[in-house]
Amino acid sequence: MELRERADSDFHMHSTASDGGYKPAQLIEKCHAVGLKQISLTDHDTVEGVQEAVKAGKHFGITVLPGIEFSCVFEKKSVHMLGLGVDINHNEFQHMLKKQREMRERRMNVMISKLANVGVHVTEAEVLAQADGGSIGRPHVAKVLLNHGVVNTVAEAFDRFLAEGKPCYVEKEREMSVREAIDWTHQVGGLSLVAHPAYYGLDHELVNWIKEWGMDGIEVYHRDHNEEDQNRYESICKQAEQVTAKQIFRSGGSDFHHETYGRKQEPLGVTRLKDQYANQILRKLNRE
Repeated sequence: MELRERADSDFHMHSTASDGGYKPAQLIEKCHAVGLKQISLTDHDTVEGVQEAVKAGKHFGITVLPGIEFSCVFEKKSVHMLGLGVDINHNEFQHMLKKQREMRERRMNVMISKLANVGVHVTEAEVLAQADGGSIGRPHVAKVLLNHGVVNTVAEAFDRFLAEGKPCYVEKEREMSVREAIDWTHQVGGLSLVAHPAYYGLDHELVNWIKEWGMDGIEVYHRDHNEEDQNRYESICKQAEQVTAKQIFRSGGSDFHHETYGRKQEPLGVTRLKDQYANQILRKLNRE
């Protein structure tokens, strides 16, 4: 495969299999329209959309890397971990994800009860319709509130009702640890990287996660990372390479959900990953 020095790659995006706004095939068609050639579908805690995305990718000439974004916790802080190149058919992996889906459903029902307690009435069926068979999350509840006219934006739904500390927030029954996410990703043949680390204030931990737990890299380039952030995480990658004497992978992407009702309203194709970094990941996973 001829390596390109262009930026035709995006290794972080979401479909209706979790909280994105487009079905996987529709998302791939949009990727084609903006000239993306290599992408990873990284829905939250599910790989249900990957097969459809891969099929559409073959039609449009786009390499689709199976991915996932794990919702984790580290020292009581929420952390998201990316798994790139995972085996979506691994039986134990699928069983674990099924248990995660069941916990999400129970959490949703408690959320609905809390909304009723503050005079906002939505139904389980409405939320499930928004999820469209995918992994249920707070954004689906937020979209129902938007449809009811209770809020004007998804962000307002979080600010008033669904964010941590708000009246209808519900803690997860059990959150996966960062180390568990790394271990699961390796068990199913993928590369494990921390997603958008600028969100967490845990920069001092990243080299340890690489050194002690085998994390494979960092999402250096993300929609919400400015140039200073990018330079900082590039520096941390280089530090980790010196400490471990192994290649540390840089990834990045748009974290695209939807142009208008995503938490960050940005058209697909604006934030991209340089192909040199995407190709390093693909080579490691033998996907080129």
